[in-house]
Amino acid sequence: MRILLLRTWTTNIGNGFIDYGAKAMLERAFPDAEIVETGGYPNHASDTAALWRGTRKFERMAGRGADYESPTHSIRRNTVNVSELIDADLAVLPGCVLSRPTFRKYYDTLRQLRERGTPIVVVGGGGETYDADERKYVEAVFDALDIEVLLTRDRTAYEEYGDLVEYLYDGIDCSLFLGDAHQPPEANREFDVHTFDKGEEPDIDGASASTIIRPDHAPFDEPYHFPVGERARELLGLERPLFEDENVFVSDLVTDYLFLYANADVVRSDRIHACLPALTYGNRAQFSFDTPRANLFDRVPIDGDVTSEPVRFDMDELEREKDAQVEALEEGVTTVL
Repeated sequence: MRILLLRTWTTNIGNGFIDYGAKAMLERAFPDAEIVETGGYPNHASDTAALWRGTRKFERMAGRGADYESPTHSIRRNTVNVSELIDADLAVLPGCVLSRPTFRKYYDTLRQLRERGTPIVVVGGGGETYDADERKYVEAVFDALDIEVLLTRDRTAYEEYGDLVEYLYDGIDCSLFLGDAHQPPEANREFDVHTFDKGEEPDIDGASASTIIRPDHAPFDEPYHFPVGERARELLGLERPLFEDENVFVSDLVTDYLFLYANADVVRSDRIHACLPALTYGNRAQFSFDTPRANLFDRVPIDGDVTSEPVRFDMDELEREKDAQVEALEEGVTTVL
């Protein structure tokens, strides 16, 4: 069996964690399968180009930017994704993809896969918002693409979208399989990690390490003028530019970030996928941001309130959850093959 793993885009390094974990999950479920990874960055780049064109005054005046949010916009349809050139028995789309932005980018690629008879399975699926308009949009995509297998990553997605598919599992985030995918070496010193990309880093009382390393999760500039890094922080109104703090870290390697999260004594962050890798490797983490995505913490075994104090996973219980997810994936795939 050949499985296409439809990766997203590592403009946010957390997406790389999800992709790494998804591949490890597939390898556990289907050890004899050929897993072919293809990137979603072409879709992301063309989407950004379409959005950029739609915001330009000249394009709006000429009437050429009116449909810039349509998944069938000509700029999006002009893009080639390598998965369109490969025959496979199954395509797997992982992560927080139950949203208008993701399906807007990936829709034409997914449509072509379905027209060739390739089933699509969503694993570790979750949404960004769950209002009525978003629900209607996701429902229309599932119906148009005949998506019948969904393993969610949080209870909210499970309850909101369970009626759309034939096979549903109340699952966990793909990044919780990172320990199966990669084991970083040990660090030669102690440190904490503070990853705050969405707001100012708070004052931390009782930080245990004398060294604090500060990763940024946006190592790549967005294509076609959409800002990240220093410029994005400026637009968010953050007072301190990134590189004015000590021990700033930006890398183009997912494994570099995993090294930090696997070795930190405590990770404090406003990014879920800074906390989850640390917890997956048995370390402590504390999360500080208000988002529906944080509902996934309700599906994992932690020893306290992750939003108020550093917590750990119950590693034995985590392994049981992972085993159950692998079994569910195996069962779900049998319904479409």
